[in-house]
Amino acid sequence: MSKPNKLLSCFLFALLAANSFAQSAPPPGQSTALTLSNCIDRALANHPLLKAAQTRVQGAEEFSRFIGVRPNPTVTVQTENWRAWQQPPFSFNRDLDLFVYGTQRLETAGKASRRRELAERQTGVAQTEIDVLRRQLRTEITRAYWTALHAQTLLEILAENRADLDQLVTYTGARVREGFAAESELIRVRLEQQTLIGQESATGLSLERAKLDLLKAMGETSFELNFRLAAPDGATSPLMAYTLDQLRAEALKNRPELIRLRAKVEAERANLNLQNANARPDWELSAGYKRTGGFNTYITYVTVPLPFFNKNRAEIGRAAAQINSAEQELLAEENYIRAEIEAAHRATQKLAERLTDMQKDFLKQADQSRDIALVAYREGAADLYKLLETQRARNEARLLYYRTLQELQASIAELALTVGGKP
Repeated sequence: MSKPNKLLSCFLFALLAANSFAQSAPPPGQSTALTLSNCIDRALANHPLLKAAQTRVQGAEEFSRFIGVRPNPTVTVQTENWRAWQQPPFSFNRDLDLFVYGTQRLETAGKASRRRELAERQTGVAQTEIDVLRRQLRTEITRAYWTALHAQTLLEILAENRADLDQLVTYTGARVREGFAAESELIRVRLEQQTLIGQESATGLSLERAKLDLLKAMGETSFELNFRLAAPDGATSPLMAYTLDQLRAEALKNRPELIRLRAKVEAERANLNLQNANARPDWELSAGYKRTGGFNTYITYVTVPLPFFNKNRAEIGRAAAQINSAEQELLAEENYIRAEIEAAHRATQKLAERLTDMQKDFLKQADQSRDIALVAYREGAADLYKLLETQRARNEARLLYYRTLQELQASIAELALTVGGKP
């Protein structure tokens, strides 16, 4: 076999290796491969925002434990008739009047239980906010992950495309030395090679930025970028078999934002119940001892406020308005989620259809076209420009295919998040 034929064989071997792109091993020095689940699990375990939210829940729980206790009693001690500067001399037992009595406020209308119910409802709202935050983190991490994975995939494809061109540069150089090609052909191939090198460099920078964004979304404190992202296998999900109505039903049942808003509505209703109870006056029961003029007596009395002017109408009105506000907020969120589900479902279906069309013969035809041009160039039946044109078309086809594949995978993850599940 001649030298040019050996080079051509090496070139063709490199092309075969490109077909196994999805199963290629991690590059040296990048042994750590993070899946999307890895990233989300690490964030949910250590993210400081989640820890802060959990602390708020603990505070709300402690508050609800004691908010329903009865009011503290009060003790009053009063003395009268201090005559230390008068004659005859002052006598404690004879002259001093002494009053000692205790007072206990008696709450009416079940205020204690209503306060406790409100505190428990508010604690429930705080607990649901943790789930909302978890979903927000999942969403941010998922989007950052797929952005980084797109950049990683593009960089790997560009590296493989450049390896093909490296082979072509070597092969064209041999043809020039043997007089089968002009020097201008070698220059043209090298220009194409430098263009790809520039694209690799720019994509590498984009990948670094995307990795940093991913680490920030995960709440990581270390920004070591020597890791690789692992693409999921395939692009399917049980959700793709769901109808639009089924997806909406799942979302309305599972979305933590809706669960939080429903809990908020119940908390506002509990507040209205409390404010209605606060309109009922509390009683004060007092009992004590009185000594005056040398006589000892016992006293009891009851204090009852008369709600002629303040009937707590301001707080009752505000509580009622807050219920209506929470209900409208819930309705708006439900409408938003319905629209979000429809958009995610449509995007997923269209991407799945596009990928199915590509999988039939898209990449195969691009490979065949370039292989035919390569053989024609070797045999002198086609010029270099035709070969480079078909090579460029094949490269673009591969980029389009893998971009569509990962867009579908990202869309499926987004659909799962929109429904209220895990990506």
